[in-house]
Amino acid sequence: MDKLKKYINEINDFPKEGIVFKDINPIYKDPKRWTELMLPLQKLIYRTKPDYIAGIESRGFIAASAIAFKNEIGFIPIRKSNKLPGKVIGIDYKLEYGEDRLEIQQNSIKKDSKVIIMDDLLATGGTATAAGKLISEAGGDLIGYAFLVELTKLRGRNKLDSNLLVESLIKY
Repeated sequence: MDKLKKYINEINDFPKEGIVFKDINPIYKDPKRWTELMLPLQKLIYRTKPDYIAGIESRGFIAASAIAFKNEIGFIPIRKSNKLPGKVIGIDYKLEYGEDRLEIQQNSIKKDSKVIIMDDLLATGGTATAAGKLISEAGGDLIGYAFLVELTKLRGRNKLDSNLLVESLIKY
């Protein structure tokens, strides 16, 4: 997967000064590269057989919804605050550059259903940890996480439950 790094743009000081943003949009524009990136996720889903794939807003929606559709698995959007209609379950958490809130609709997961959380990037692990707590609070059985990119120096993986599957495709 390292050969895909040349298709990832690095944007300095976004979204905040000192952050180097990994922009994977060039991969999405190239069907051959996107397929290459998605195949390991396809194999992961085939192997683990989750009932749902939960994608974290907003870039996590892209891969998560595509894989869920391809495998005829339910997709659960994990959204930022005040983006979902009806009753929601939410959790506040800290980011490396501030605070935020994640929410899902209250009855979006059947109790004890197996769920994999998918996002584009694992950095410090704050967002992924909050998403995992949210899935568990909603009654889901969190079986793991999948990320397109992992910033290993930030050790976000260490914040995640070590008993769960944690898969990342491209590591920096």
